[in-house]
Amino acid sequence: METLKAVFQFISDLGAAVAMPIIITVLGTLTGIGFRRSLRSGMMYGVGFTGVLLVLDLFLGGLGTASSAMVERFGFHLDVVDAGWTLGAAMAFSSPLMPLAFVSIIGINILLIIAGLVKTLDVDLWNYWLFITGGVVVQQVTGSFMLGLVAIVLFAVISIKLADVFAKKAWDVVGLAPGVTLPHLDTISMAPLYLCVNFVLDKIPVVRDWDVSHESIQKRLGVFGEPVFIGGFLGALFGILAGYDAKGTLELTVKMAASMVLLPRVIGILMEGLVPIADGVRDTVMKRLSGREVYIGLDAAVAVGHPSVMALGIVIVPIIMFLSAILPGNHVLPFADLSSMPFYMLWAVIACRGNLFRGIVAGTVGSCVYLWLGTFISQAYTASALSLNLEIQKGASLVSSISAGNPLYSLFMVIARLFAK
Repeated sequence: METLKAVFQFISDLGAAVAMPIIITVLGTLTGIGFRRSLRSGMMYGVGFTGVLLVLDLFLGGLGTASSAMVERFGFHLDVVDAGWTLGAAMAFSSPLMPLAFVSIIGINILLIIAGLVKTLDVDLWNYWLFITGGVVVQQVTGSFMLGLVAIVLFAVISIKLADVFAKKAWDVVGLAPGVTLPHLDTISMAPLYLCVNFVLDKIPVVRDWDVSHESIQKRLGVFGEPVFIGGFLGALFGILAGYDAKGTLELTVKMAASMVLLPRVIGILMEGLVPIADGVRDTVMKRLSGREVYIGLDAAVAVGHPSVMALGIVIVPIIMFLSAILPGNHVLPFADLSSMPFYMLWAVIACRGNLFRGIVAGTVGSCVYLWLGTFISQAYTASALSLNLEIQKGASLVSSISAGNPLYSLFMVIARLFAK
């Protein structure tokens, strides 16, 4: 068991930018694409993903610093601190559940594909931590290792199935390569909610006709509707809200503008490496499994470069901060995860077919859910972190995160408690 844990810990320590090229090269070679072609695809994916991380560091760094300044400036005070997704990842990789969870997820995923029950092969090993963290919380509230493991497998199965169901919407709206899906638990789990909001908006006269897509904005504003100007405008607005001086506001303006332009381009490099592998795996599996189709499940980072996703991710930050102060029953102070809001808003954009007005409405509803459920799970989440000897923020009695406020964690925590009785 210790050897197995060491192997998966090594993969985790490599990081996605190194581990994924290796996985892609091996996957392509095993499915008959050829070593040279697979190696090139793996390297191009690694180069593209490294570029994505660099641009996201620029974007999230600027947005995160400004968000922190806004929290201090407006004096938000709540008793559950948003510790960010990194605490959840640390919980997963510190848990004794981790090695068995990895093997179980991979095994069940392959069996379900063979049985024709799912199409997505989730090769994004790094983000398995999202499944495992939920299992850690279930284990904490029930005291059962087995219930924790079962919860992890179910988290994975549900996320993979949701990725299948919503795959075509992602391909159509954000230009994700056909055959690629996003079984990223804390984001894909919100897709059904966002779809329901879009359905309701479709039924409201006049409102259903409002088109505020990125394309319509660019058409109406001309050159000023291009991503570079949209990013610059939002960066300047955010700098003003954060109370920055002229120099700080201008720096943030350029950072946001640069991110909006650069991210889609480096994702294009990533896709250059990914598409041949996705096509090759799909063709090989279809031949061997009587025409059955298979998708490749990846990190949501490959889709957040769409201008509408980036724009909504910026716009939603002051909205969720305002909500945290006025929402009845909320105790979560948004903080560390604010910089990751483009990830949490990804499916709001996809479900609303790129309509930014609808995306803002859906994102606002989603923000309420993230805050309420982040509050609901905070005691168990904090206890889970402390049981694994992880440090939490100084002065904080309870911690949570926007990521931990996804619906699946709270739902399974409630169900598991019933089974544990």
